[in-house]
Amino acid sequence: MEDLALEYVNNIKNTKEFQRLIELKNIINKKYSLLIISFKTAEAEYIEAKERPEIFNLDEKKDAFIEAKTKLYSKEEVKEYFLLEAKINEELENDMNTLKESISNKFKTYHSMKL
Repeated sequence: MEDLALEYVNNIKNTKEFQRLIELKNIINKKYSLLIISFKTAEAEYIEAKERPEIFNLDEKKDAFIEAKTKLYSKEEVKEYFLLEAKINEELENDMNTLKESISNKFKTYHSMKL
């Protein structure tokens, strides 16, 4: 059974989609490192402001977070990364549901919400 699981993982890792996902992750981390830092900082500040609104200006932190997220997520490589990630996740979900159904009909199948 372990050999089948390893074979499955290796098959996923060797797909063009997965290889491109890794390539995009490296590109994004190098090319947009400052935007990533800005995004993570703004996110942390926004979360802290939500937890302690009496100390922080929540609207200001929220606006900064939205702006940082928009700047990062509008980059073509980031968009492609999320599309590929969603595609791979959907394939994994389908495979998992097929496996569950082949074992027993008592397992719940997972269906992600598609917008």
